[in-house]
Amino acid sequence: MTSALHVDEWGTGLPVAFVHGLGASARYWEPLRDASIGYHGLAPDLLGFGRSPAPPDAAYDVESHIAALSAVVPAGSLVVGHSTGGLIAAALAGRRPDLVRRLLLIGMPAYPDAQSAREEVGRFGALARLTLKGSPLARVLCTAMCEVRPLAIAVAPLVVRDLPASIASDGARHTWTSYHRTLENVVVGYRPGPDLAAAAAPITFLHGDVDPTAPLPFVRRLVDELTAERDDVKLKVVAGDHHLALRRPAQVAVVLTTLLDPPGIRRVR
Repeated sequence: MTSALHVDEWGTGLPVAFVHGLGASARYWEPLRDASIGYHGLAPDLLGFGRSPAPPDAAYDVESHIAALSAVVPAGSLVVGHSTGGLIAAALAGRRPDLVRRLLLIGMPAYPDAQSAREEVGRFGALARLTLKGSPLARVLCTAMCEVRPLAIAVAPLVVRDLPASIASDGARHTWTSYHRTLENVVVGYRPGPDLAAAAAPITFLHGDVDPTAPLPFVRRLVDELTAERDDVKLKVVAGDHHLALRRPAQVAVVLTTLLDPPGIRRVR
């Protein structure tokens, strides 16, 4: 059994590692990739998602995800995490400081406790809501998608109309085990505050002002807690929802390239 992650790579220069969210894949970053140059981009599919292996005995907790990521993220990377990927990126920064030079967290769900996470996580979608309620239907739906995955991949863009077709299709590229364990162990069970407080890397939060999935007040509270301990934490709030890298890639590219050292060159199509 192998846990080597699938990685999309592009460009040259300083390494920038992109960590996608729950149910997504490396393809999530394609609009941002097309809007920015001047760095060596690496976008892995997380363990159990996209084109990466999905070992059935993996815990799919923070530890197992960062163990898999550590094998593909170069030392001294700018690490960009979206949503659940932001939580995993925070853990990576706190526990593998050699790998993370700077941290950009986009739409990170900064739930202050497990109860808040359970109350809010239904905003991730119907499957997440049913999973946390313990509904048998969640497992039935997820398992059915696995058994007819080619059909599910083809149909997904017709059902999920607010995302690009390739990204919607990759929402069917996971297993019940990888999905529900990541949801329970990372989104609900993990609080990023201690790892972010311990991280050596400067931290930038980028958040949409109308993000329905990761409420802005939770992020503001976390930033206030972190800035009481360190002076290299910034929060940038922009107009937009949970998917800034998809809806506003040029704007995200500006933030990304300002974090590169030396600054990268921005290209907007």
